Amino acid sequence: MAFVDTVSGFLLFLVMKKITPLLILLLVLTVVTSSAAFDTKGFQPVQPYGTFSTLSAYTIEKGKPGIMFSLERSIEPNFYRLFINASYGLTDKIELLTSVPFIFNYRDTGGIGDISIGYKYNILSEKRLGPSISYLVGFSIPGKETFSTHGHVGGALLVSKRIGPFRGHGNLFYFKSTSSSMKDEVELRLGLDLAAAHSFNILSELIVKKSHFSNHIDLVEGKMGYRVKIASNSYAALGVGYDFKNRNPVLRIFLTLSLFPLDQVKVKRIYEEEKT
Repeated sequence: MAFVDTVSGFLLFLVMKKITPLLILLLVLTVVTSSAAFDTKGFQPVQPYGTFSTLSAYTIEKGKPGIMFSLERSIEPNFYRLFINASYGLTDKIELLTSVPFIFNYRDTGGIGDISIGYKYNILSEKRLGPSISYLVGFSIPGKETFSTHGHVGGALLVSKRIGPFRGHGNLFYFKSTSSSMKDEVELRLGLDLAAAHSFNILSELIVKKSHFSNHIDLVEGKMGYRVKIASNSYAALGVGYDFKNRNPVLRIFLTLSLFPLDQVKVKRIYEEEKT
């Protein structure tokens, strides 16, 4: 718990100066009962290459690594989840990515969740009228049984398009569990990124998911927040999520910090502010 508090305090210190107004949203709380199945997350983007969970079709430049630390606080059920997400540009069109979740204080237990590993290939670059299109292929290594789907394999179609100050992203995932007791998982992620001001972006997202634990859609979640560029090679974001279908969890709170360690790293121009 001391480790979680340290990470939370560090991220909050970096974010608070620029994104305090969103904390007003944290007052919106209600009480519900929780379900038995643990909500697994899968691949997560390294910002600004996506929104909170929705990946962009764009890839990191060749030879450039990126890493993001994401702390999630879930309310009803109550737990903390720390993600370590990493991406690497193998070529200008191929990106390797992984997401490693650590869960704390979930019903008096904790541990590592399923580790997602995969690659993204950009098959079509964005044009004036056409979107950028990529596909993702990946698998997961099972974590602690309480937080695991026993491993799965599959992929996703990723689409991104910029129109003026808006960038839209859409992901359609399909994964098949390696366990015969699990159902196939289908997930739709839709993300919108608005460049509202200098180094300041408003993020919104909708997740619709039929998990490995259900025959029907069991999650319809909306997320909202914003991201700031805190240095030439780092970004921080704060957001909240709400499950409209089952209110399970009632609320999620997100703090993220993305770093591109190499001094000369340049985020692709599609993510930079337009020159005046």
